[in-house]
Amino acid sequence: MSSEIHANVDSGGYIDDAVAGLKTSHVWVSSEVADAGAIAQAVQDQIGDASVGVAVFSDNAALEASGREIVSQLAAQTDYDTIIVAVGDDLSAGSRALPSGEAMRIANEAEAQAGSTQQALVETVQQVEDASRTSPATGGVDGGLVVGIALAVAALLAVGGGIVALRRRSRSQRRGRPASGALPAEVRPHVATLRELSREYATVGAQGNPVATETAQQLTAIATNTEELFARIDRRSGSRGGSRGRSPDGGGDRSLAEVEYAAKLGKLSAAVSRDYLLDILAHPDLWDDPGERTREVQGAVEAVSTELLENIRQVNASRGLHFQVSLDGLIGRRKELQDWDRAFGSASGGETP
Repeated sequence: MSSEIHANVDSGGYIDDAVAGLKTSHVWVSSEVADAGAIAQAVQDQIGDASVGVAVFSDNAALEASGREIVSQLAAQTDYDTIIVAVGDDLSAGSRALPSGEAMRIANEAEAQAGSTQQALVETVQQVEDASRTSPATGGVDGGLVVGIALAVAALLAVGGGIVALRRRSRSQRRGRPASGALPAEVRPHVATLRELSREYATVGAQGNPVATETAQQLTAIATNTEELFARIDRRSGSRGGSRGRSPDGGGDRSLAEVEYAAKLGKLSAAVSRDYLLDILAHPDLWDDPGERTREVQGAVEAVSTELLENIRQVNASRGLHFQVSLDGLIGRRKELQDWDRAFGSASGGETP
């Protein structure tokens, strides 16, 4: 890995630029960030030759993806053991070299205590390196993701959040899982988020919460079946000698499924997030109507899971896809989720119905 430092003029999407920069350097800093060169040099000096990749974005990157989603995508497309991301002054981090949740804790504390983003990044890198030297390798995934909107809840839950596996092999080599390349770009981050959250729910479930255990299993199934749906659509299209997915003008299933599940999985991710269902299960006394809220989200999860299976059966039978589930009727009444939905629509460049 070159020690060249990238404080680049952005040429494409934020994440694409960061991936390109991190393939030749440990540090990439957007040119939109003030004092980009100084930040890049200070962080690079701290990293040395450790397997740590750092990407620093302006607040504008939040319109493309959340910090957590950016970490997931960078982890999937680079070879670093640890990924640290700053979007404005919000830090996110994940590491396969540390126990689950440790990178999250380190970044969270550094963000809270440091006087600047540069200082927070340097301290995060230093503490991750120190912890890596004293912690046994997990061989798995650390989900430590720090996101500004989840600071207090994530710290209290202390369950960590798994990012997409920081592995040196491609996703297509994972056991029994379709290649992730089959997923459209608008759907892929939501699938990564659901997998990450499923590990957090499993952790809570292991502490004796059966609803969390069931939710973990359902989220894993939804993520897997979403990948399976698009893989089967692609295989069916290929077997007909056509291009990848039929044209939108012809009602192509891939285009229909992309639009449907980009919105639906985004809403579902909000409903099962650390700030909503996971917090309700961990702290029911802090919520009004916790039982009703939990049942609403469980109904939404079950509805999406059932529809995914039906869509896969429709693809297998060479029938057109039909979508009948509306999450608005199941979880759309809550103001918290309506607010998130509006933010999601704005960030994606459109408006949700």
